Amino acid sequence: MDLREKGIYCLPNGRELVVLEKGADENIVFILGGWEQFESSQYQVNNEGRILAHGRLTAWDVTDLLDTGRTANNGYHQSDAS
Repeated sequence: MDLREKGIYCLPNGRELVVLEKGADENIVFILGGWEQFESSQYQVNNEGRILAHGRLTAWDVTDLLDTGRTANNGYHQSDAS
C-alpha cells in the first residue's frame, strides 16, 4: 500500500481525506485528515489496509480510496497536481 504524502483521496461516500503523515507505530501505516473541514488525525490506515475513524474500524479499506490527483500544500490549501 502506497499513498502519496499530502495526496487528497476520496472515499466512496464522497468525503475527501488528505494523507498527513506516515504512522509512528507498526500498527498504523498512515494518518489521514478530513480535507473539507481541515480536521487533523481522525482517520488512520492500519497495517492490514483497513481505515479507522476515531480508532474504530470503518467499512472501508485502502483500496476504496480514489486518488483525486490533487495535492495539499503545507498550509492544507488545495493545489493541482502537475
